[in-house]
Amino acid sequence: MPRRASYRITQCPDGRYTVTVTLAGGGTHSREGLASPAEVEASLSLLRDLMAACGAVLVEEPSLGLAAE
Repeated sequence: MPRRASYRITQCPDGRYTVTVTLAGGGTHSREGLASPAEVEASLSLLRDLMAACGAVLVEEPSLGLAAE
């Protein structure tokens, strides 16, 4: 069975972004201070490659109660 890691992207008050990853075992790691959506995507691309090399699946965590109206 493949391992699983989930990620969440949050925008900080200063306009920068943080990518937080939670591993199946419960460990959490963050990459803070990403300046643009392009930098976030580059970070996620590298993370996807690393997770694939480890046999893990990377999925985005669902939004926390932010439904489209």
